[in-house]
Amino acid sequence: MAHEAVEEGYEEEVVGRTAHTQWVPFAQALTGDLLFVDHRTDHYGEVGEIPFGDPEYLPLWPSMTLMLTDLYNAVEGSLPLPTARRRPAVHEGRMLE
Repeated sequence: MAHEAVEEGYEEEVVGRTAHTQWVPFAQALTGDLLFVDHRTDHYGEVGEIPFGDPEYLPLWPSMTLMLTDLYNAVEGSLPLPTARRRPAVHEGRMLE
């Protein structure tokens, strides 16, 4: 998406807002929302979300370690994630939603 925006001349609307070549997606919701790890020098290791249809990404955690800690606590306590708008759940004892 970022490469396409550069090639087609609308880089300012996309790169660093809804896509970047140094963002590595690792999870996707059924709605199309993506979680990614940022590998840009000034944001290295941060976890962000690209909400489907929103014009800007959302920084959620300063590191993957903090994200996993929050995720563990939320699953164990049946609580919503503090920085995301979701409550994780385990289905059939094996699938994390």
